[in-house]
Amino acid sequence: MKNENFWNIIKEFNSLMKSAIMGPNCIDPSICKGDCCSIKIDVPKILAQEYLRRGYAKKTDFIRSDIFTFQLRFDEKKGKCFLFDNEINGCKVHESGIKPPQCWIYPTGFSNPEHENIRCKRAGGWKIINSEKAQKAEKLLEKYNFLCQLEAKKEIRQLKRRMGSAKSKIGMSKRQELEKKIRNTAPSELGGFRDTWDKIDILSAEGLSLQMKKFCQKYKKDCQYLKTDFFECRKICEKIAHRLVEFLYTNLQEFIKKNGPDPEGHYSLIELFAFTKNKDYPILT
Repeated sequence: MKNENFWNIIKEFNSLMKSAIMGPNCIDPSICKGDCCSIKIDVPKILAQEYLRRGYAKKTDFIRSDIFTFQLRFDEKKGKCFLFDNEINGCKVHESGIKPPQCWIYPTGFSNPEHENIRCKRAGGWKIINSEKAQKAEKLLEKYNFLCQLEAKKEIRQLKRRMGSAKSKIGMSKRQELEKKIRNTAPSELGGFRDTWDKIDILSAEGLSLQMKKFCQKYKKDCQYLKTDFFECRKICEKIAHRLVEFLYTNLQEFIKKNGPDPEGHYSLIELFAFTKNKDYPILT
């Protein structure tokens, strides 16, 4: 993505929409409490990096997406996007000039030819006061979407870099870090893997899972916990952890190539195992 072109587009879009629409004071808590912030917004990496640089966010605030490169983390406790700031009762980046374009569209859209009374979730009185600017912003949004989707495709191809090559020190370090996390996880609590900002991380299971039991039965049949109680095993052994990392690095890229990226960058064991069920791997010794 050409940085200068992107920043020109998003800054002009923000400026146009700010002067094209008018409505109630959203940061007045007697009118609204961030009701329109309860949605998930996709953003490109270039914008996420700028939010990091300005201190608006941390890397963990960005979740992999299948639309643009990331989506903004949704704060389940607040029921809102993490950028919602309780102190100002509004968005941290509203006045930044680089607010995600999608956040400007609701509730006015870009046109109101019937001159209807436009309402948001909490109040009426919204107006488009400059149709020419709004329509110009709509055209800019098309360019913004195109650049973001182009970046997202390139970012998918960077998966190999996030996984790390076995031939490089950084790559080996990433593999060893992942393997260590796996070894410190109970097999019944491992649900899969997550594609994060710059590495692959583990994904916790929702409740208890038997998926790793199948893997252990295939590659370490003599494990004592397979003969007694699988749920008593509190840590995945070194051999299985090493084999699981090999399994992941062998199949994840092919899985994504065939099925596309997950909407949140989550790849469950059940999906990966099903994808590779007809493949054969050597038994660990």
